[in-house]
Amino acid sequence: MLLLAQNAPVDKLFDKYAGKDGFTTVYITKYMFQMFRNTEGMDSKEMDEFSQVLGKLNSIKILAVEDESYLQEDLNFYDEIMKELPREKYNELMVVKEKDSDVVFLAREEKGVIVELLLIVSGENAADNVLISIQGEIDLKNIAKLSKGMGINGFENLEELEDK
Repeated sequence: MLLLAQNAPVDKLFDKYAGKDGFTTVYITKYMFQMFRNTEGMDSKEMDEFSQVLGKLNSIKILAVEDESYLQEDLNFYDEIMKELPREKYNELMVVKEKDSDVVFLAREEKGVIVELLLIVSGENAADNVLISIQGEIDLKNIAKLSKGMGINGFENLEELEDK
C-alpha cells in the first residue's frame, strides 16, 4: 500500500494521458523481462549482464508525446509530476540541460537500494516530453545497458547515466 501511495503521482500522469490521441504509453511487466532474456544476437557475456539487470526489475512505464498537433494546451511533464511527487522521497541524480529540453533523473531508495528511477524529459515543444518510470532493484552501473538492449524511444537518455 505504501508503494502505491508513493507512486500515485506517476500513475496519475500515466492514467491522465493513456489512450489519448498524440500520446504513447508503454507498460512492460516482469513477465516480459523474462522473455527478453532469450534475445538472439547477443553473446553469452552480454546476455548474462542483460539478464542480471532485467531479473531485478518489476516494471517499466513509458509515457511520450508522439504528435503535439493533438494537444490543446502547453504541456510539461516535469511541472505536472513535481506538483504532487513527494520530493523528500527522491534524490536528484543528474540534470542535463540542452538548448530545447531538460532531462532530470530522480531516484527513490529503500534501505540503501534504488527501487525506482524516474527519467523526466521536458522541453519547449510538447513533443519533447517523455516520462520513464523504472521499478525494482536498480543498479545504476547496469541500467544504461537497457537503453542499448531494448531499443525503446526515450531510453537513449539513460545513456547519460553511463557517460557520467
